Amino acid sequence: MLTPGEFVGRVAEWVAAFNRGSLDLPDGILHKDAVFRLNGRAYEDTFGRPSTDPLVRLVARGPGGYRLLVKALQYTLTAPEIALRNFEIRHGLATGHIDLTGRLRDTAEAWVSNADVAMTVDIDGHVTELAIQMDTDRVARLQQAREA
Repeated sequence: MLTPGEFVGRVAEWVAAFNRGSLDLPDGILHKDAVFRLNGRAYEDTFGRPSTDPLVRLVARGPGGYRLLVKALQYTLTAPEIALRNFEIRHGLATGHIDLTGRLRDTAEAWVSNADVAMTVDIDGHVTELAIQMDTDRVARLQQAREA
């Protein structure tokens, strides 16, 4: 069982890896069935197939889902970086704020967006759910840049 301080340290390692452009994760940080949500919608729900489909679970959850999402973000933003602020964990819920920066691939304009983050953490320190809440206009702009 990780202490809150140890968990925060592992999340700091995770952020540092992301900022280096790495798809690596600290060992065991993500549960193999971790769910990713953006504005309440699970990533697996965007596939148009049941969440019980093994292929959907393979590519939308856990480390595999994380890597696909990060690659999509790396394609949308040149050299994306995040800064995590006011991050804390209490009773299995880690919360904080994220500042996402980079350059939009379609126009090369500087990008800055803020979001709230919440992680559900099991007793062993694995993230079982990672939820991001971001302004819908900012999400739409990211989608536009990705499609260009």
